[in-house]
Amino acid sequence: MSLLRIFTSTFALLISTLIIAQDIIPCATPPVKSDWLKAYQKMPDNYAKAGDTTLYVPVTIHVVGTDVGAGYFSVPEILESFCVLNEDFSESNMQFFIEGEFNYIDNTAWYNHAQIATGYEMMIANNIPNTINCYIVGTAAGSGGYNLPSANAIALLNSNTANGSHTWAHEIGHNLSVQHPFLGWEGNPYNYNSPTPTEVYYNYTEFKPIFYTDTIIIDTALVEYVARTNCYEAADGFCDTPPDYLASGWGCNGDGVSIQLQKDPDDVDFRSDGGNFMSYATNACNGHFTPEQIAAMRANLLSEKPDYLYNQNPQNATITDAPVLVSPIDNESIPVNSVNLSWENLPNATHYYYEVNRLSSFSSAFLVTSGIVNGTTAEIEDLLLNTTYHWRIMPFNEGNSCAFFSEGESFTTDEAVGVEQIEGVEALNVYPNLLTSGQSLYIELITNQSLPLQANLYNLKGQLVQPIFNTNVNGVFSTSIQMDNVPAGMYLIGFQSNENVFYEKIIIM
Repeated sequence: MSLLRIFTSTFALLISTLIIAQDIIPCATPPVKSDWLKAYQKMPDNYAKAGDTTLYVPVTIHVVGTDVGAGYFSVPEILESFCVLNEDFSESNMQFFIEGEFNYIDNTAWYNHAQIATGYEMMIANNIPNTINCYIVGTAAGSGGYNLPSANAIALLNSNTANGSHTWAHEIGHNLSVQHPFLGWEGNPYNYNSPTPTEVYYNYTEFKPIFYTDTIIIDTALVEYVARTNCYEAADGFCDTPPDYLASGWGCNGDGVSIQLQKDPDDVDFRSDGGNFMSYATNACNGHFTPEQIAAMRANLLSEKPDYLYNQNPQNATITDAPVLVSPIDNESIPVNSVNLSWENLPNATHYYYEVNRLSSFSSAFLVTSGIVNGTTAEIEDLLLNTTYHWRIMPFNEGNSCAFFSEGESFTTDEAVGVEQIEGVEALNVYPNLLTSGQSLYIELITNQSLPLQANLYNLKGQLVQPIFNTNVNGVFSTSIQMDNVPAGMYLIGFQSNENVFYEKIIIM
């Protein structure tokens, strides 16, 4: 193949500007085979592929937002997309696990970057060694995503990664050496009514292993024939990926092939395979890597990126049990503006994502707070008083994020009311308000009618410490409680009758 280098920063700026002015393209990954892939395709049998052994590969997830922390790809969207990624690679016996915590980056220039050079800067500044670094951004240099060999990392457009998208699998395919089946047609719109060339020219300036800033690099690629006579030299170099000249997004017909009819240099008509993850067919069409693509990716891991394989026993067991929320549930009244959420531990779950929302539909527009913990509790503070909230959790582990949300539960923060506002209660006395551990607490009250009445002891986080009584009161009522097992601190006693609640504060020394 011929290689032409044109040394001119002016021309580079012109090309870059033209690319940005176009509509978003599915992928901006290099239209060129790496030196490793060229060597591999000459003698693929000389490379180990580890048979049917599952290879576990770490990914570091960088969630990029604006300078003020806006625009993040949400945790549920990350977990869903990561689940799809592992499902897409299941037939290859390659599985991915999340290395470390999500890395949140607040940088508007990186979040909305129009130039590959800015993406390169972002990656070099934040990459974690020996993992596939994945940056989820708001603008990815005019594309749906790209793999940048010089930085050994990928960028993913957030809007192009959610809702069952296969973009993540496509870009990781690139990271592990696999190319587009239409290699060479990037930037060359196909025209059925024009004679098909035997070779095409393409630009891969920004995608060499070394990042050039002032060099335009043009190369040529052979056009692949339907007869497969040049399949190992043309396009992506795999013979089990049929010819494909479509370098812009396209839909498939009922047979899973392109609606667009194409013609090879021998004047043979054909349609492209829409099922291949590395094509530009829509997500609804995509569904597989070919055996030769899989073999190359496995060989690339073992020979080119063995440092990725440092953990071959990550936690990736399936989470089969449904999450069970413990407290607060059933619209429980919380006596303060903070609450401690708790749930049952689930087998195989190592992390839990929780969210608190103002609506039972859990609309993202009404999200109050959310987070990830590695236990079964989460403390929520600074809630509004006299307000109803809804909450739920989603369990996951480093290698499996395919579990579902729990059912939602609700609670209400109460604003304390006076005893005179509890209809039917004429008098209420709690004493002493300051007591020592082991001392008895006394409660006396008088009602002028028969009332259902309950009393509970809460800590200042709104957690139930112990029930006191739940009975029907008619007239004079008194009781005492031993405080032997209650640690020193400040507490609230909540009295509730029907919808009315009253709180008394006590201190145990």
